[in-house]
Amino acid sequence: MSSHSSPVDSDLDRSDPRGADWQAIEQLLDELAPAARSGMAAGEFYRRLFEQLLPAVGSRGGAIWTRRNGQPARQVFRAQRSGAAQAPGREVLAHHAAAVNEMLDAKQSRVVAPARDPSTSTPETTPAEWLILHPFDAGTDCQGAIELIDSREVAPAAARSYARILAAVAELVEDVHRQGELSTLRTAAEHWRDYDQFAQRIHRSLDAEQTAFALANEARRVLECDRVSVLTSRGRKQRVAAISGVDTLERRSNVVRALEQLAARCAACGEPVWYHDGVADLPDEILGPLDAYLEESHARAVAIVPLMAPENETAHPAPRIIGVLIAEHFQALSASEDLRERMAAVSGHAAIALNNALTHSRMPLARVSRGLASVRWLFESRQLPKTAIALALLTAVAAALALVPADFDIEARGEMQPQVKREIFASDDGVVSELLASANKPVRAGEPLVVLRKAELDLESRRLLGEMQTAERKLASLRAERLQDAPADPEHRRDPHQLAADEEELKITLAGLAAQQKILDEQHEALTIRSPIDGQALTWNIDQLLAARPVERGQALLSVADLSGPWVLELHVADDRAGHLLTARDKLQPELETRFVLASDPGHEYRGRVTSIAPTTELDAEQQPTVRVTVAFDKQDVPALRPGATAVAKIHCGRRSLGYVWLHDLFEYVHSLWW
Repeated sequence: MSSHSSPVDSDLDRSDPRGADWQAIEQLLDELAPAARSGMAAGEFYRRLFEQLLPAVGSRGGAIWTRRNGQPARQVFRAQRSGAAQAPGREVLAHHAAAVNEMLDAKQSRVVAPARDPSTSTPETTPAEWLILHPFDAGTDCQGAIELIDSREVAPAAARSYARILAAVAELVEDVHRQGELSTLRTAAEHWRDYDQFAQRIHRSLDAEQTAFALANEARRVLECDRVSVLTSRGRKQRVAAISGVDTLERRSNVVRALEQLAARCAACGEPVWYHDGVADLPDEILGPLDAYLEESHARAVAIVPLMAPENETAHPAPRIIGVLIAEHFQALSASEDLRERMAAVSGHAAIALNNALTHSRMPLARVSRGLASVRWLFESRQLPKTAIALALLTAVAAALALVPADFDIEARGEMQPQVKREIFASDDGVVSELLASANKPVRAGEPLVVLRKAELDLESRRLLGEMQTAERKLASLRAERLQDAPADPEHRRDPHQLAADEEELKITLAGLAAQQKILDEQHEALTIRSPIDGQALTWNIDQLLAARPVERGQALLSVADLSGPWVLELHVADDRAGHLLTARDKLQPELETRFVLASDPGHEYRGRVTSIAPTTELDAEQQPTVRVTVAFDKQDVPALRPGATAVAKIHCGRRSLGYVWLHDLFEYVHSLWW
């Protein structure tokens, strides 16, 4: 596309034939100067610049172009005044780009006339566009150009005015780019400082577990993501070594299993995997495990990078995967490219640190060597006497813990309860209409406690009563008709057999209604809840709890207990300690001795015996598995018995070594880990 361009003189000509508003332009430049130095984003500055510059100079459009390292110029921002033509087509942009490249090569402002080549003229290039171009420095190895577009011919006087204006604007644009480059350098410095701290912390230890834990937590900080997982290779499988923010891994959980399967598939491919809000171009062998993991983790973005062993290993000339690094975001991710750059920087350090730690940890007796190295100062000549004394004391303590016997007691908490106790439940759905029981009031077996009212039963009773009354009136009328003399008129005379049949039918109907009435009476009677035993109501504040309250069938209403009978202590023994009770019961005696104190009177100790151990495990109020143990005692020895009083008991389970009595919880925990 041919064009005509001529350099523009930089001398100022105040006589602007286009009538440019010089006062508005100077005010615009004064207003934009602080914004250019404030670190504002380039796009926002361009928008503010052209919104005010185009009306001031009378141009219908403008653009910003940049060119890096000698590459062709690229338009990074475009602005048009309202009412201007639509965005230019490809040929027009190519014409503009060629003019910008030519101007940048000359490094001098110029005015470019519209294209006049008929062979390339199209409807989209028909409007005359005079281009006023001015260069600016866009930073390191980057040039830029400010472009103004005018539909009228630009005379030399106007060109000089444009050149002076654009020269001042270019200074502001250069300030914006300098501030942006400075901000980028500051951000890069902060990132490199983070990377330096990351490298120092992950290379601090040669223990594989500590390195993996440090790698997961430090990488999460550097990558600015929500979770980072580190997996190590074991043959073709991948095993989770650490997850950021997690101290103890539950390896049988669905999330961990799905994570290991996904990492194994990605490691087999040997290439990084990037997923962002459903956007992932992956093979089917990875998509399946990825979808299964996303259903468990609900991550929005996932980055999976295999960690390769260093290439200088002579034993493994081919690339060898030693683990996998996985970063996750649970919120929307704005810039996925930034995550890729950070993952590339982190994965290199991670691979070296993890490889060194795995190599060292897999050496024979590595843990023993590290342990001996940490305590070797104890065997120095000046420390030998102290070491010998310490070893002798430790030996004596260990012998005492292993040989000295002691009472082995299992501690549990529980409540004092009458042995004869019943819970009163609602017999049907309804509303409490009458309360005949009160707290601490003696009751007799069969005595009414609560009366319920059910609206459906009342309605059904009224309906049934009406039907019975109607049937009885019909039956009475029919009998009266049979007793009267037959009418003389044959037309009004009824068949005696039909009258007898109707009478029998009404009798059957009344019998059925009477049976229904009996069932309703039984249901009404069931709404009166009676005490099953002689005793006393234990539920406190019954009136406020139950008065006029709707209840459901099977709902617990109140408790009744025989306070004059025997009492028991109901203990809740932790499920992991119930085995000691069963073993002691089989070896010692069926009824184990028990000592307990009341929370309200901890200074007095009472004695009892275990009478029963529940065969099943149940959850207590804290949702912990417990076994219910019943302890009988003489109620005469315990003054002021109160139902539900808290007690702490110790059940005697024989004699064991002093060390086991003191440390049996630790022994059982170690056994569970070993298992």
